[in-house]
Amino acid sequence: MKKILVVLILVALAVLAFFYIKGKVFGHISVFEPAGGIDRVQGEKVAAKKPILRFALVADSENDNDLLVKALDQAKGSGVNFVIGLGDWSSIGTVDQLTSVKQVFDKSGLTYYLTSGDHDLWDSRNRGDDALTNYKQIFGQPSRDFEENEVQFVIVDNSDIYKGISPEEWQEVNSKLKSQKAKLTFVFAHKTPFHPQSGHVMGEDNAEVAKQAKQFMDLMESSKADGFFSGDLHFFAEYKSPSGNVKITTVGAVDSDRNFQGPRFATVTVYNDYSWEVNDVEIR
Repeated sequence: MKKILVVLILVALAVLAFFYIKGKVFGHISVFEPAGGIDRVQGEKVAAKKPILRFALVADSENDNDLLVKALDQAKGSGVNFVIGLGDWSSIGTVDQLTSVKQVFDKSGLTYYLTSGDHDLWDSRNRGDDALTNYKQIFGQPSRDFEENEVQFVIVDNSDIYKGISPEEWQEVNSKLKSQKAKLTFVFAHKTPFHPQSGHVMGEDNAEVAKQAKQFMDLMESSKADGFFSGDLHFFAEYKSPSGNVKITTVGAVDSDRNFQGPRFATVTVYNDYSWEVNDVEIR
């Protein structure tokens, strides 16, 4: 009888110990409640973190259309919803070069939104035309904004190294960023206005454009943009804006020339708690 009593006491102590330990281990976990609600498992709140949006970022193919095809095929295979392109699709921006690039994007079957790069303006400028003449003829406007799943996308054209962002577009960008109401705001451009180490940034060749680059960075910080993405540097890197408020990503080049990291692109995944992550992808 005593043995049975001892066993019962030990079992009771073991049960009490289990719930005590469970409370210690699980009692202080902070659970974020995503916009889509929560799951309840044994009375606990568990964040159901699932992807709600994925898009690809491609940049700087510079006539290497075979690698661009591979990049878009890989992006499509990863289940992206669309592609955002960050400029420098050609070496000198002739109509023929830009037309060949458009054919690649069209054949991919992916929805795409592109902006221009400084290389894409050369031929038009050299002929004495507006620098964006050829680009607009093939692709239309190099800037736009749209919203998907409560994520705001603002694509800014800063490809002109001598003029920067046009006054009309600057007014639009100010309005879009200051009035944004989405849960996330992402900004995209060909050139980054800030880099902690490289001088190859917006305004490196022009003092007035450099002043505008600082204003652009200040605007993104003050409006609390969540992320900024650019191409042009031929190098994938992630860093913070001067105040630390904006996460900046420079996307690696599709082209193999002047590319220490090798041909690559990036994908961005947004989850239903509106956290997000960037993935650097090698082209294979």
